[in-house]
Amino acid sequence: MREADRAAFRLIAHRGASSAAPENTRAAFRLAAAHGAREIETDVRLTRDDQVVLFHDRTLRPKCNRAGAAEDLTLTQLEALDIGSWFDRTGAAALNNPALGWDDAPNGPASPEYVLGFEAYLDEFGSRFHHHIELKGASPGLPRAVLAALRARGGRLPCTFTSFDLNQLERLRALAPDAPAGWLFPRKGDPTPSPAAAVEECRRLGLQQCNPGITALTSEHVQAAHAAGLTVRTFSLRTPLDLRRAVALGAEGATVNWYRSARRQLDHWRRTRAAPPMTKPVAQA
Repeated sequence: MREADRAAFRLIAHRGASSAAPENTRAAFRLAAAHGAREIETDVRLTRDDQVVLFHDRTLRPKCNRAGAAEDLTLTQLEALDIGSWFDRTGAAALNNPALGWDDAPNGPASPEYVLGFEAYLDEFGSRFHHHIELKGASPGLPRAVLAALRARGGRLPCTFTSFDLNQLERLRALAPDAPAGWLFPRKGDPTPSPAAAVEECRRLGLQQCNPGITALTSEHVQAAHAAGLTVRTFSLRTPLDLRRAVALGAEGATVNWYRSARRQLDHWRRTRAAPPMTKPVAQA
């Protein structure tokens, strides 16, 4: 691992400090800031009343014990849902399984901690972070609503947009031709595109990032992206060895749930000029 690679690597707090607080909540973002994070990844969906909410999952049941999807409820209804009880019940234990090799943990019970609206997020955290905003779901109005919320706050917040959904990226491009953006792939259940095919899709949409998940990340994908002038940010890391692999293969950054531990790992490798041996990544559950 070259020293320049270590120094330049961008560590992005995935849904905030999501191993130590419920994902996409005020608590997670405040904790990420306290841990020194400068870049945040978060997920946005369009509500029934055309507002933008931070929520990752396709359905509400696993984390909010409620039928339906975020798209089925109003923002007010969603903001009344406690996601902290899920984190206390199963989320924290799963993310902080000692076998994964990280050293993060919550300080205490999270509940109650509520689902957060995008505009409330921007009002509190807009100036604190570079925002990596993942467009979730298929709502055609989502990119417009997200851009409107950003423009209402001056349109100068540092943002990068990502999505698995090429249709959402096309909508974003039509509305904001110069907005920094990247394609996440492969979506669960889909085949991994070849390096040439991935780069071609990114170039077709005028994207700046080509972002394979850690289990799909190869030196060929990185080299093809770099040859086309694209950067690479990977995701779905599970272990410190996944982080080592991302840096060693030449990715410019990664989202990680265990921000504090990952930062310590990177700092250690920078100080000692050493790193754990390479190994295959652990598949995302």
